[in-house]
Amino acid sequence: MNRRARFLLPLFALALVLGTACAKQEPAAAKVPQRLISLAPSVTETLFALGLGDRVVAVGDYTFWPAEALKKPRVGGLIDPNLERITALRPDLAVLLPSERDIGTKLAPLGVATLIVHNESLADIETSFRTIAARCGVVEAGEKLAAQFHAELAPRPQSPGAAAPKVLMVVERQAGRLGELYAAGPGTYLDELLGRLGGKNVFGDAPNLYPQASLEEIVARKPDLIFELRSDSPDEAARRALIADWQPLATVPAVREGRIRVIAGNFTLIPGPRLPQLYRAMAVALDAP
Repeated sequence: MNRRARFLLPLFALALVLGTACAKQEPAAAKVPQRLISLAPSVTETLFALGLGDRVVAVGDYTFWPAEALKKPRVGGLIDPNLERITALRPDLAVLLPSERDIGTKLAPLGVATLIVHNESLADIETSFRTIAARCGVVEAGEKLAAQFHAELAPRPQSPGAAAPKVLMVVERQAGRLGELYAAGPGTYLDELLGRLGGKNVFGDAPNLYPQASLEEIVARKPDLIFELRSDSPDEAARRALIADWQPLATVPAVREGRIRVIAGNFTLIPGPRLPQLYRAMAVALDAP
């Protein structure tokens, strides 16, 4: 071996050692999940809207859309997740909401990874599309869904100087129980949708997201319109009963002028990709004489 070879050989060996060490230190790329579960309807709808329905192996008990999701096994919900059944389905990723974080903690020892997404504000929902898409390897689908969502929820142009109608948004009230209602407050996607349509939330200054509203407060705030938001599909008799409950509050402008709107359907209270459908329904209700 000549002198040059004896000089270079140790350098080659050192480079090999360093290269191997660096390679060991590189983080392994996250495996793209192929078996997904979700419990919240909004997350399930997002997975299917992203074209990931064929990877979904289970959904929550309160899933109603899309039709393909209804064929999937059901594994409980926030209060009663069926961990045994979830494990038997061998998911490699559970997409959860912050309220379901404890479920993720229970799934971790079982080898199920979790992804937590938020869905309270419109920005949260839009971000969740991109976050889920990136984790599942369908980035382009996430960008497309987010862009469409953003465009369909664009603020509606308002006439200069026009007074914003004051709206009370009642969430999932039972007929006959006017004194036990919850209203949409500030920071909710419902509050944001109303604002983009040019309406003013009469409980926009509430201290929490969904305040329990007393009848005295409602009378004092004098809403011009009342939206009864429901996730079921009441028949005409049930709709009339909901409206009739308000008649004792005849001093409220919305009641006096007959401007109580029932907005119902399984798209109404699901903060996911079908919110543009709710946005359009709210616009119609806001404009109706």
